[in-house]
Amino acid sequence: MRRKLPFVLGAFLAVAVFLAFLSMAIIEVSFDRQFYAAQYTALGVPEDLRVDLPTLMSYTEVLLDYLRGEVPSPNVVATVRGRNGLLYGEREVKHLRDVRYLFALTFLVRNISIVALLLLLTALLWTRNFNRGVRGYFCGSAVISCLLLILGLLAAVDFTHYFTLFHLLTFDNDLWLLNPATEYLIRMVPEPFFMAAALRIVLLTVGKFALAGVAALVGVSLYAHAVKRNGCQVC
Repeated sequence: MRRKLPFVLGAFLAVAVFLAFLSMAIIEVSFDRQFYAAQYTALGVPEDLRVDLPTLMSYTEVLLDYLRGEVPSPNVVATVRGRNGLLYGEREVKHLRDVRYLFALTFLVRNISIVALLLLLTALLWTRNFNRGVRGYFCGSAVISCLLLILGLLAAVDFTHYFTLFHLLTFDNDLWLLNPATEYLIRMVPEPFFMAAALRIVLLTVGKFALAGVAALVGVSLYAHAVKRNGCQVC
């Protein structure tokens, strides 16, 4: 069991690193004001809602502050498509409350993952069996990469289906089924917005995960070189 421990620690380290990078990517993209402005412009949201981009971004600022838990309500008084009143209806506000809870969980996953990877890395260093640990890390990374590839291919074939499935698995109500004829939230962030966000999240996560793998390779190579130079046997 003691010989297997570094391998197991390395595999769990890969999971912790992946979850940390994934949650950080979700947070980075979800609260990136420039991303929202670029997508609004690309999708013609200001023209559709008959609101200029700076005003639309001011509404978005309140929304993002709400999702971070910094303000009590996402609603603002707005003039949209020639109508003046509260921007979001009751269903939209309730749905956004659910979304805010999901973001709170995302922040929690990020924090726990960072703590877990630090503890796992410390434990792995304590075993002093870096080769087995790195093998475990790359085995774990390979499994995660295969799952990502499969999910990515499925999403590429039919994003709408898996986007709907995500909502069915995540929410225990139908508040996410918004009517674009009467509710503005779905017009602000339509499905193509989420496609672009998902792609960016995947690219950020995979890129950082790959860099972590390169760093692990460099680290074990330097360790092996140091051990060889000192005339010791690599564990």
